[in-house]
Amino acid sequence: MTPETTRVATPPVAAQSDAPGRGWTQTLLRWSNVGVIVLLFGISTLLSQYFLTVRNIMNILRGTSMMGITALGMTVVVLNRGVDLSVGSVAGLAAVLAAGLQPWGVGTAWSIALLVGVLLGFTNGLMIALLRLQPFVATLATLIFARGLVYLYSQGSNVLVLNPHPLFIFLGSGYVWVFAVPVLIWMAVYVVLALVMKHTIFGRHVNLVGANPDAAHVLGINVNWNRIQVYTLSGALAGLAGIVLTSRLTVGDPQAGNLYELDAIAAALIGGTTFDGGVGNVHGTIAGTVILAVLSNILNLIGVSPYFQIIAKGIIIVVAVVLSELRHQQKPGAWVHLRR
Repeated sequence: MTPETTRVATPPVAAQSDAPGRGWTQTLLRWSNVGVIVLLFGISTLLSQYFLTVRNIMNILRGTSMMGITALGMTVVVLNRGVDLSVGSVAGLAAVLAAGLQPWGVGTAWSIALLVGVLLGFTNGLMIALLRLQPFVATLATLIFARGLVYLYSQGSNVLVLNPHPLFIFLGSGYVWVFAVPVLIWMAVYVVLALVMKHTIFGRHVNLVGANPDAAHVLGINVNWNRIQVYTLSGALAGLAGIVLTSRLTVGDPQAGNLYELDAIAAALIGGTTFDGGVGNVHGTIAGTVILAVLSNILNLIGVSPYFQIIAKGIIIVVAVVLSELRHQQKPGAWVHLRR
């Protein structure tokens, strides 16, 4: 008989809750990202009197919004117990296509660029779900393939956007009141994705497959199709990020999206999503993205070399993983019910 409920035992609640100071430790770990953001804002304010101005904050958020969009897609992939190393190259390909196809019309250029992102993400999903390739291997192959297409299409040079359409400029550089349009797009993606992950069957299946693929299969979930959907979504968001990036720069840079995958993974991990699968959410990724953006701004303010900033990000990832693991261990024990 197929079980209706799969239970995973965890340590008893009493053994955890009786430990001295555990409640305070759990609270501190839970709100650690908020504390880090407040600390970084305080340091930045001391370093520059212009940091807390609306314009400067919006510039920081606008600068990181493209990576932030890819980080949201990466979060869903990691929740599904995967990884997508191709997002940066997919964003770069979408960027040069969105620039080079402008003579065909802004709508056509954006549609083709976005479609390419969807197709590459779908291909990642097929390789992982049907060919049984490891996510690292499949998405690494797509990373190389997509970046090769970028250089082939652009011939290694910037793809200029001559006489850009006003809508093209508005998407990357426009404002709605005091809010930059790229930031609004980023927040719109976040809100939609947060609702989808919490209130739809797809969102629940993403977490269940990530937590335990075998149990998800027993419960009747199509694990392969769910994985294909997840990687297709990641590819689509990477394509959207590339379109926004080109609209902001009004040029298709063949280096566009370079290392986006590392920043996206870092933002997700800092936000509490773990490679164990099924642990984390897009809310934390927003906090992780803001932390990376403000930290980068601080390091620029004090004149730190951009090369050292890459080293700092590596250290941050390690610390984030440790904190995320501590948060997970501090959660009260309970029975996890996986229902149809």
